[in-house]
Formats: sequence, structure tokens, C-alpha cells
Amino acid sequence: MADIFISYKKEDAGRVIRMVEALRAEGFDVWWDHGIKAGSEWDRSIHKELYAARVVIAVWSNASVAAPWVKEEATVGKSRGILVPARIDDVDPPLGFMMIQAADLVDWHGDRTDPRWIHFLDAVRGILTGGTSVSQAPASFTTRVPAQKTARNQMPMILAIAGVALIAVLALVWTLMRAQPPAPVAVSPPTPTQQPISAGEQKLWDQALAEKTRQAFQSYLLSYPNGAYAQRARDTLLTCRTETREVWKPGPDVANQMVRGVSGGALSTGMTAEQHCAKAKSDVHARAKLMCETIVTNGGYRNAKWTVADAPCDCQRPNSVVMNCIADLAYSCRWEMRVTERTEICG
Repeated sequence: MADIFISYKKEDAGRVIRMVEALRAEGFDVWWDHGIKAGSEWDRSIHKELYAARVVIAVWSNASVAAPWVKEEATVGKSRGILVPARIDDVDPPLGFMMIQAADLVDWHGDRTDPRWIHFLDAVRGILTGGTSVSQAPASFTTRVPAQKTARNQMPMILAIAGVALIAVLALVWTLMRAQPPAPVAVSPPTPTQQPISAGEQKLWDQALAEKTRQAFQSYLLSYPNGAYAQRARDTLLTCRTETREVWKPGPDVANQMVRGVSGGALSTGMTAEQHCAKAKSDVHARAKLMCETIVTNGGYRNAKWTVADAPCDCQRPNSVVMNCIADLAYSCRWEMRVTERTEICG
């Protein structure tokens, strides 16, 4: 059984999966019902996991605050003293839960260094360990203040001494320069003929100009330290600055979620077991497509891609006139999500 049970509204799956993946990255065993088909097995699975979990997370959103089963699952967590609510929309918790402070994860996009996420993790760990975690300021903070104050008090004296020393050095240099004859003018040797630029060097330089990143210009200099554009690359590196930009990157996968397809009917219809099996598998593919596209649409992602693993059907005849075929297949969903990156741009 999982340590953490997450109660949420299906429409929020695209956002809730960020919590699931982040909790798993922290080493927690997390259970949520994505991909499980409704029915008696689904109800039994939820009941078993809900009462076995050590922490119940209720995700409050515009959709879930009115969902009866989310409130019912949260009530179980509350009665067991293991409820940790979290808001992903700016909403008030439903009646019966307003006295329990909910973690503020509105507009949280999966950043595990976000102070709000760290505070939420502290609450989860506090219940799992039976205690609470308290952050303390470092004790060395109070001992550094007097040292900094003393350094500031000595600064005028240090500057005065440095100024006197600088004037003395400048006077000495001026005296020596007047005593020496002027140096002869150096004649530069003729500039050697520039070697032709190779196709590889030109390609790497064009790539650096297109990307305008520190890494791109440094890659050029590593390959061609004395190349035709080496000095321009070094001059460009002096102009680098840090910028923030949004890029699309592969997001976390929903992998190996089981989806069930069913096909059956009277033998008199003439459909064979193979035909019923094919129909059940087609149903799984259609539902996998819908679930994956729903996650991507609701989460603000793009490029939904899903796969369904093949497996034999379980076809049975409960009596002499009916045939039923069941296909339990594993599906995976992948997508791209927008993330914020800090990049050094040059030029």
C-alpha cells in the first residue's frame, strides 16, 4: 500500500500529476486513481488505499470543492488525523474543512525549490513521522554583525592610508619616466596571410551567433582557440548577461497505467472471440487517447503522445448464449511542458 493517498477531481489531473511526480521524486510512495476504470474493482481499490494510507492529501480546486467523493475522502483523512489539504485554485475549502489550513500551491508549476512546496512537504513529513519540523535561523547570524560593524568603522582609515601610498607610487613613476630617454618605436612584423576558414569552424561560429549563449561561444573557442573568429568570440563573451526565458521540454510521463476495455454480447450476433477482443482493444486505445489529451489540455502542455501495450484478451462464455471479452492493457502518456530557464545571453 502507498504512503500517500491523493484525492482530486478528474478535471485537475494535468495539474495534480505535478504533485504526484514531485512527491515521488522526494522518495514517497504515492497512490492516485488515474487510469483505473470505474466499477466495483475501482471502488474497492480506493477504499483499500484510502484506509491504508498514512497521509491523505485533498486537492481543493474550483472543480473539487463541489465534488462529493473528494469531500468524502477528505473526511476520512480528517477523521483519521492524517489530512493535508492543498489549494491549486484560489478557492475556500468546503464546509467542514475551513478550520484546517490548506497549503497554497496556486500557480505552482512543479518547482521543488519553491518555499510553498517545501512548507507543504514539511506538513506531509510531519504526519508521516508523527511530529513537526521547525526551521531555525543559523546561530552564527548574531555573531557576524559586530565583525561587519568593526570593518565599517576601520574603512576610512584604510582608504586614507591607501591614498597616501598611491600618491607616493605615482610620484616615483613620474620621476623615473623623466630620467629615461624615450623608447624607440617598435615596428610590427608583417601580418601573416590568414589561413582559409574550414567548413567545421564556420559552422560552429554560425551556430554560436544563432544561439548567442555563453556555452556556444565557449564551445567555439575550445575547438578553435586561434581561429579566425577567436578574438570576436572573446570580445562577445565580455558582454554576456543572464536572461530568463521559457522553453518547451519533455514533461514527466504517465507510464504503465492499466486501462480496461470490454466487448460482449449474444452469440447469435455472429461476432467471434477475435472480433470481440479487437473491439475491446479499440476501446482501450480510444480511452487512452482521451485521457492523455485531457491531461495535456488541462495542464497547458502540448504534443500529447500515447502508447498502448498489447496483451491477450480474456474471453469467456458465462452461459451458452453470451460471450464476453476483457482487454486489460497498459498505456503511457507523454507531453511537452513549458519551463523557465535562466540562460547567459551574449552579444
